[in-house]
Amino acid sequence: MLYLEPDDFSDIPAFPEKHLDFVHAAAETVDLHGDWTVPAKAITTMRIKTGHYTLNVSINTIHRADKLVTTLHGARGITKDAINFTRPMLVRRNWEALFESPILAISDPQTESDWNVNVPRCAFYMGTVENDLVPEINALIDVFCAKLGIPVDNVLMYGSSAGGTSAILVGSRRTTKTGIVAVCPFLRTDRYHDGVVATAVRSSGATMAQFEQMQQHAPWRFDALVALKEAHRQGHDIRLFVGQNVKDKSTVTRHFPAVWRRWNIDPEGGVSPGGRVMTAMYDSTEAGHGHEPAEYSGPLWQEALKFFGTPLRTSTRGGAMPEAAAVEVGQLCSAA
Repeated sequence: MLYLEPDDFSDIPAFPEKHLDFVHAAAETVDLHGDWTVPAKAITTMRIKTGHYTLNVSINTIHRADKLVTTLHGARGITKDAINFTRPMLVRRNWEALFESPILAISDPQTESDWNVNVPRCAFYMGTVENDLVPEINALIDVFCAKLGIPVDNVLMYGSSAGGTSAILVGSRRTTKTGIVAVCPFLRTDRYHDGVVATAVRSSGATMAQFEQMQQHAPWRFDALVALKEAHRQGHDIRLFVGQNVKDKSTVTRHFPAVWRRWNIDPEGGVSPGGRVMTAMYDSTEAGHGHEPAEYSGPLWQEALKFFGTPLRTSTRGGAMPEAAAVEVGQLCSAA
């Protein structure tokens, strides 16, 4: 059992209204592999051509360290402020006091438009059916690591809600050691709200039939737990830390059990037998779904860092201790 205790971290900045942070896009676009530099001791918005896509990002270099934190956002809420439909959306790009490292915040390009829908808009950083966005995001992360002198196997990712789902989808497809922090993430595709799936399909530029075909042939593009299982099957050192609010009715009973059941973890928090997945609970009626409240941010991040720094547990034969019984990729799409 593992429950987080609230703490007063006075250096944590105030959350923006509704936890959203919209910015103006950079005036110029640079090529991913071009001759550009990262400003020192600054928070800089950039627009980078990565291949099929052009990504709006913020890079925070105020705090130097040998790790890079990458943050991904969740759904754009319903808003009457139409100007924010198309602006880059970035999260926690000024959280260097807590993260104690450079911070790369990335906006999902498929959400930077007015979809004319009355439901929250999220695209899960998938890109389109034809062009997978995740490889370009991971290439972008590696370039920033190189420019900042940070080892590519010291990348941490953070997201909450659909942003937590996205952090798993992106982080699980890295081939170097990666730590993922997901707060109250959506994890079971069969239990997503129909409107969420519909907007994700729309963002990918596909019909529902095309989207379902993609899920059959490449389920790791939309199903976060399939992506994580596939990473572990391939032998990649991808760690997942899930922070779960017990008062979040939208995920604690519909999505969270998928983690502790599949990785054989105590339902009230703990570490999987192989040391690859950890869960921690907190109790906040006020916070509900989404970002953890400020008083839990410090304890949550500290627990995650300790977990990521712990060696994988090994068996008596010297190999990594197996997690819960192996499940075929196809079965994972509908497993409990």
